[in-house]
Amino acid sequence: MTDPAIPAWLTLALRLADAGLIQFGRFSQPDGSIWPVQVHLDWLPSYPALLRDVAAALADLLGGQPADRLLTTPTTIPLGTALSLHTGLPMTYARWSAPDRSPAIEGAYDVGHPTVLLSDVLTDAEHARQLIGLAHHVGLDVHSVLVTLDLGLGAHRQLQAEGYRVLRLMALPDLLDSLAERGHITTSLCTALRRWLDDPQEFATEKP
Repeated sequence: MTDPAIPAWLTLALRLADAGLIQFGRFSQPDGSIWPVQVHLDWLPSYPALLRDVAAALADLLGGQPADRLLTTPTTIPLGTALSLHTGLPMTYARWSAPDRSPAIEGAYDVGHPTVLLSDVLTDAEHARQLIGLAHHVGLDVHSVLVTLDLGLGAHRQLQAEGYRVLRLMALPDLLDSLAERGHITTSLCTALRRWLDDPQEFATEKP
C-alpha cells in the first residue's frame, strides 16, 4: 500500500532500489575510477510495472512542455517507448552506428520540431551536449532535458547555465536519508556517498 506521507517520486526511487536497479557499494568505471553507486535503469523492461509507473511519472513531469517530439539516448529507448505510448509523443532515438560507434538519430521527423531529450541517468553534461548537438544538426530543436535520476554531480546546473530546462524526476542527494532510514544503505555508506557527491575524486582509484 502506498504511504500518502511519502512523495510519489520517493516511492518510485525506493522501488527501484528494492529491485536492484539502483545499487550501492564500490563499482569500477571504464576510466578506472571507483563510484559508490551503480544504476541499471536500462533493466526497467524486466520490471513492467516499474517501467509503466516511471513512464507515468515522467509524463506528469513533462506536462505543459512545448514539445512534439521525444529524443532518447541509446540506453533509454525502452523507457522512451513507454513514455511515447503514455503521452502520444512521437519518438526519435539515438543509436550507436558501426563501425566507429558514433551516435546517429533514427526515426521520422522534420526540421524544426521542438524536442525533449530523455535521459535515464544524468551523470555529466557532455553526453547530453553531444546528443543535443546531433539533434540540432538534423533539425530537431531540443530545449529541455527530461531525467529519471540525476546523480547530483552538477550536470543539471551546467545544462541550465547553457539555457536548457532540466526536468528531474529524482536526484540522488535527495534520496540518501530515506535510503538510510529504510536500510538500503548503512549510515557509513550514506556518509561516503555525501563525500563522493562533494568530491568524486575521493573514489578515483581503487583502495588496496
